[in-house]
Amino acid sequence: LFTDLYELTMAQGYFRYEMNSRVVFDMFFRRQPFGGGFSVFAGLEDLLTALEGFRFRSDDLEYLESLGIFADDFLRYLEDFRFSGDIYAVPEGTVVFPHEPLIRVHGSQIETQLIESMLLNIVNFQTLIATKTARIYLASNRGRIMEFGLRRAQGPDGAMSASRAAFIGGASSTSNSLAGKTY
Repeated sequence: LFTDLYELTMAQGYFRYEMNSRVVFDMFFRRQPFGGGFSVFAGLEDLLTALEGFRFRSDDLEYLESLGIFADDFLRYLEDFRFSGDIYAVPEGTVVFPHEPLIRVHGSQIETQLIESMLLNIVNFQTLIATKTARIYLASNRGRIMEFGLRRAQGPDGAMSASRAAFIGGASSTSNSLAGKTY
């Protein structure tokens, strides 16, 4: 269910009207964060892991059914849903700039619709952290810096992904013991 409700309702519309052709979309950004001159791309590995496990469990489908807005045939379609598209991306840690494609997604209209919010959430957050870390690293004259965000992170998932992204951006260590062990 890591998708916006409107994406599910749009996917149901595509399903109902048999509008599930192959499509392509690019992810890019328009402006640099922090007024800087570059960004550092991060989040791809976590995105790919999330896509591999993207499923609708029986309790997810029960919840969607309880909303009273999804047809039975669409819910049956979601029972077997798996992302089967293709992802093309720049490597993590790549310096990127506005208006250039970071990720290109090929897939059916329904599957690309359903992964949009997940893709944006994972990549935008980690790219923001990696970029800020790279700016701090450069400001330190390429000194050794430590990521220390565990206490302020937005939950355990945010703490782990932020620590990972900070490493991509140039942090050589972390205060997060689990992230230190994991990454």
